[in-house]
Amino acid sequence: MTSAKTRMSPRERVRTALQHQTPDRVPFAWNFGPTPEMTVALERYLASRRLDWQRLRTATDDILQIAPAYIGPELAPHTDIWGIQRRIMSYGTGQYDEIAVYPLAGLSSVTGIDTYPWPDPHAYADAGLREYILSADPTCHLAHKLAIQVCGNPFEIYCWMAGLEEALVNMLAAPELVHAALEHITQFFETRLRLALARCADLIDILYFADDLGGQTGLLLSRQTYRAILQPYHRRLMRLAKQLAPHAHVMFHSDGAVFDILPDLMAAGVEVLEAVQTDANGMQPQQLKQAYGAQLCFHGGISVQALLPYADEQMVFAECQRLTATFGQNGGYIAAPSHAIQVGTPPQNVMAMLRAILGENDYASALACAGLLPKIERSRGLHRCE
Repeated sequence: MTSAKTRMSPRERVRTALQHQTPDRVPFAWNFGPTPEMTVALERYLASRRLDWQRLRTATDDILQIAPAYIGPELAPHTDIWGIQRRIMSYGTGQYDEIAVYPLAGLSSVTGIDTYPWPDPHAYADAGLREYILSADPTCHLAHKLAIQVCGNPFEIYCWMAGLEEALVNMLAAPELVHAALEHITQFFETRLRLALARCADLIDILYFADDLGGQTGLLLSRQTYRAILQPYHRRLMRLAKQLAPHAHVMFHSDGAVFDILPDLMAAGVEVLEAVQTDANGMQPQQLKQAYGAQLCFHGGISVQALLPYADEQMVFAECQRLTATFGQNGGYIAAPSHAIQVGTPPQNVMAMLRAILGENDYASALACAGLLPKIERSRGLHRCE
């Protein structure tokens, strides 16, 4: 085991944690990061202190997300490759995209699903993927996470295409429709995995899958329904990914209260649970670590619902230290916000989070990296100080 006193690169730090060993400090990832509106607030706050937000984010993120660019036919406005149409909705202080057209809604036959114009998995810049990774991280200093857009979120996409209510009803009343759609979606991602990993499997450390299976108080579907309908598609994708990149770790995103389904997710191939929404029922850090910490790693855990927006700096600092001590015992933890940091969150709390996770020395180095100073005057203590 690497000594905790030995300074690690971000990639070494993440790999060590994912091997259930103790790194020099708990790794940190911004993951979803702040929303666009919160980004503006952080930029203004930091600029008033002669600090640059983008430099700070780059200097503190231990993980680089890899997502090949779409190069297929031009898409209609506000429409994605699946034919899902969205519209911009304002909530006063910002905006979000709301689904306006569910293209599979109302379809009642397998034939209708089979004849739907499913997207082309070849319509991505896979040929240049290796060069893209190496240009973004020439020394391979960072851990590399292959994005959901390559690995897959089959149930989530089906819900977006049919509507959540119709999708859940169909799982019980018309499972043949669900299987037909999931088969097409899964085949798309199987091809995407083969095409992308053929170019860069040796550079990838994390294979990032997703499907939201929990709400605030419990699961969206029963474990029996999950095993019967959804788990086989998860298992197919995760097994294929591990065959193509055996050294990489399978990370799975789900919001909500998913404690009860964790054994089934691990049986499907999940090695790292991402989001870890500690505000949801049954998702207490100590309970998660005691029950599954020997087999499962955790990524996230820093609440964007209650802690970051509503606590004071001292409470944020103390809670983030508690999370790192609990989840990070004997490795197995990447600290991160549980989801996107929302506008209205005090920037001081974001900085308190960083100070608690990074420790005083790395935090000071990060501030030096982010300082609006000539390059020669910045600290060399952190990676990517440019």
